[in-house]
Amino acid sequence: MTETVLIFPAGVPDALKYRAEAAERGCRVVGASSLSWNPDSDRYDQWEYLPYVHAPEFNEAIGALIARLGITAIFAPHEVVSAHLAEILPALAPGVALISASPLLAKEREYRALQTRADAISAVPDWFDGGAPRLAGARLAGLLRLVDGVPGMSDNDKIAAMIEVARHVPAGDIVEIGSWWGRSAALLTLLSRHHGLGPVLCVDPWRADALPQGVAILDRASAAMDLDDALRIFETNLAPIAEGRVNYIRAPSVEAARRYGPELTVETEALGRTVYSGQIALLHIDGNHALERVTEDAESWTPHMAPGGWVVFDDYVWAFGDGPQQVGDAYCARNADRIMRSFVMGTALFVQLEA
Repeated sequence: MTETVLIFPAGVPDALKYRAEAAERGCRVVGASSLSWNPDSDRYDQWEYLPYVHAPEFNEAIGALIARLGITAIFAPHEVVSAHLAEILPALAPGVALISASPLLAKEREYRALQTRADAISAVPDWFDGGAPRLAGARLAGLLRLVDGVPGMSDNDKIAAMIEVARHVPAGDIVEIGSWWGRSAALLTLLSRHHGLGPVLCVDPWRADALPQGVAILDRASAAMDLDDALRIFETNLAPIAEGRVNYIRAPSVEAARRYGPELTVETEALGRTVYSGQIALLHIDGNHALERVTEDAESWTPHMAPGGWVVFDDYVWAFGDGPQQVGDAYCARNADRIMRSFVMGTALFVQLEA
């Protein structure tokens, strides 16, 4: 039986977000408002009027609406409405679920959890001697909140390692191979801003023929993706924080590497104009994970590394293969005499060269 969800009040941003999620699950979604007109009414399968929650006739009106439409659940993205429904629903409509009761208190819990996570990162002793002052408090929690808002696969351990490594990055550019929707690019850009590091260059073809990695289950999923949409999402996530600190080249990694050098200037409509030094302080390799592609990424970009720079091989620990691990191990073996430190955090291998 199709679930019928009532959203009230239905015109606020959280309501519209939940409407989309419920519709995706196949629910019939009814919107309701106490306003005589609402510009979002046509987004719902059905639109209803309800009195204000404090009006004497509200309880009777919502009870009648529940019975008439067969409402099975209610989402109330307003603290006062949610609290009142929590009081009356057990007696008025005992079979109707109240989704996400106390939404504002839930938000407060999210922010407390965010601060707890930031405090846990700050509480770990310094990984290495020296370096720039640590991010902490509201600045660190705020950075994590912004990064969490960008969909992506970077795990919390890798993010914590990136935050620590950023304190020890020399002068030079930050180059990322494979950016997709921009989660790690946003992290690197925010760290660049905070520590005064070099600009971030993102390299991604956002092209269908660059996606196959030789793993059938991954390649089938990739084939369904809209690459132009992926780039637009990337631009949307990065544009508000760009300010000349991040840009992108839409091209295969090897092709972009041929363009890379001193005074490289990249200009895009979404992110503006960015000038690069041609020397890499931090290289994040997270493109196609097939052995041949990771090899090309490493061979094309590591010759540009600055003394004391970092190379990060993402998905060094990867459920679908060992291309990044083979290339990372080979890089460490070839450069053993010039590596200051290396470690695995989360699923990524971090390698720092001698200064």
